[in-house]
Amino acid sequence: MGRQYGSAAAVSYEEGCLSFTAGHFDVDMIRQAIIQYRRSGFHHDPLRLQLLVVRAGAWLSLRLHELHEWNQGFFSLDGGTVVIHPTASDTVTMLPVDIRNQGGSLVFSAAENLSGTLLVNLSRPRQAHAPVQLVFQGCALQFAHYDPMTDMTLVGLVPEYELPHGWVAVRLDGNPWRIDRAVQVPGLDRPVLRREWQADERETVTLSLPG
Repeated sequence: MGRQYGSAAAVSYEEGCLSFTAGHFDVDMIRQAIIQYRRSGFHHDPLRLQLLVVRAGAWLSLRLHELHEWNQGFFSLDGGTVVIHPTASDTVTMLPVDIRNQGGSLVFSAAENLSGTLLVNLSRPRQAHAPVQLVFQGCALQFAHYDPMTDMTLVGLVPEYELPHGWVAVRLDGNPWRIDRAVQVPGLDRPVLRREWQADERETVTLSLPG
């Protein structure tokens, strides 16, 4: 049984991590929860980043510039949702996210003007069958390339020969969509393994990672 903070009991401490269990959180609320945890008397190693678990019922909303210098902890999805909004910037931001048993959703908002770039390193155990959704808003097309040499898939990577299809690139181990169709593209002397997804009527592309 974890210790709970706040009248709504939306944040708890359990198994060495902070769990966001219900409600909507912005970056200020997340930082406040971390501060309360560190003041609560639980052991905290200042040399280690906090593990922040987003459980079902929790909705975290962050902006790209807030993540760029983020040094508070790592996000772990366990049924919850993390929404990231673009920020006008010329920076590149790295964000590691791992997936737990209940999966979850990563939502990338539409970019209305020039934005920085977000590179997400998404990891999950190979034996996991958690439902995971990647939601790209405000784009007409999204695509993924699989590289068999590195056994890695990149979603939203912008090759030199194409225009950007958004401001986010997501890296995944393996070939979760089993991409096996070789496509010849301009500017390359060999085919690449590629898959495309068209947007729906709301200009949103939703990719579901198979288990």
